[in-house]
Amino acid sequence: MAENRKRGWVDWELFKQIRASMPLASIDLLAVHEGRLLLMKRVNEPGKGVWFVPGGRIRYGETLKETVLRELEEETGLTPVGFEAKGSMCHFWSDTHYVTTFFRVDVAGDVVRMDDEHDEYAWVSELPDDVHPLVREMAERAEIFEK
Repeated sequence: MAENRKRGWVDWELFKQIRASMPLASIDLLAVHEGRLLLMKRVNEPGKGVWFVPGGRIRYGETLKETVLRELEEETGLTPVGFEAKGSMCHFWSDTHYVTTFFRVDVAGDVVRMDDEHDEYAWVSELPDDVHPLVREMAERAEIFEK
């Protein structure tokens, strides 16, 4: 995995050129603890200031499982007890096009270790009105709050 991290990382200027020219492969994590979904407020673009879910791009040589585990650790510090792919979709932002696979990830606890990509988090039993529409679609398709 350390080799994949090193190999899959590109400098910022090259990354901006890549994301302006082609879709990027990514994952999104619907982290669930005791029926509540984790939302995090983004600090960076795309989606700065928006409630979203943890996730990120798939690095070169990385499997989906490795990406899920890496992103969960990097962005939340939470421990997964199980995860399952729930679907895929495109995310279109002003300057980026992501093709994402989204996962339901059941986690062991609810104490989040914040990273530098988010400045707030909340565990919710229903989606707030100001959640990003893409999160709403993922949660509905994954049946996160279905009884």
